[in-house]
Amino acid sequence: MKKMRKYKWLLFIVLIICLTLTALGGSRSKEDQYIHVGIAVYDLDDTFMNSLITALENRIDEAQMKKKISYEICDAKGNLRRQNKQLQYMYTQSYDMMLVNLVDPSSAASVLNDAKELDVPVILFNRDIAEKDLKITDNVWYVGTDASQAGQIQGEMLHKIWNEQRNRVDKNKNGKIDYVLIEGEEDHYDAIRRTKGFLENSKDLPLNTLGTLSASWNRQLAYKKFSQLDNNAISSTEAVICNNDDMALGVYDYYKEKNLALPIILGINNSQEMNEKIMSGEIYGSVDNDMDNQVLRTVKCMESVLNGNTKKYKKVWYSTPYAVTRE
Repeated sequence: MKKMRKYKWLLFIVLIICLTLTALGGSRSKEDQYIHVGIAVYDLDDTFMNSLITALENRIDEAQMKKKISYEICDAKGNLRRQNKQLQYMYTQSYDMMLVNLVDPSSAASVLNDAKELDVPVILFNRDIAEKDLKITDNVWYVGTDASQAGQIQGEMLHKIWNEQRNRVDKNKNGKIDYVLIEGEEDHYDAIRRTKGFLENSKDLPLNTLGTLSASWNRQLAYKKFSQLDNNAISSTEAVICNNDDMALGVYDYYKEKNLALPIILGINNSQEMNEKIMSGEIYGSVDNDMDNQVLRTVKCMESVLNGNTKKYKKVWYSTPYAVTRE
């Protein structure tokens, strides 16, 4: 009787092992039908990022690969801790490649060290990182735009309207451009470079700073921060220079709600709503970061790397931004 029980127990164990191996074998076969890509996004509530990811999905669906690409998108909602947890999850998924849009670009070293250890190629996109971090692994690329150049173009647009329509800009006739600067996240590489580019290309203009605010790329926060300026500063504002369109639209919302005459407003990204307001003449201008070309380059780089051609693309690729105005 004991031998019979022992025999049944061994048979049960063998059966479980066989079923497990069969399941694993079937899963592996199914997995092999696809190329798996993980996409980490800093915040899909960001207007520009939402548009970029939609365009990226469409391009990936059309990618020229021997196998169909299966991808998973993780939205960090602007929260670094949330993104870190998502990245840890992604490392366990044995992705063939990861596309990463960092909440905090200063965390790139940690992300790339983990990816290097797991031998996973990474394309960082849209949010620029320190040059030294790109040397951590050979299997990393960056696709984005030149943040400094975008800021310089804002300076060029302000030069143009000042030279051509000085009387319109200088409402208080003090011979200066009384302006407010609204930056993205504090200590963020893109915000710093956009601001620096603007200031360097505007130093020969008679600028008078009424305030410098930080609104974390957010429309509602820009509205709130701008509304907290004192009434004298707001009434004296002749231009508002913003690190992105969402913040520029937040300032626009404030002026429209208060039924005040709009100052010169400049943004960056050329979002659909921003473009509509530029073409209607309400907002002066924005800088288009050539999102379509960024998406195309990201997918082409991904195709090349997955096909084993890791030397075809440079480690860093920037799109060429350009001014968008009604004129």
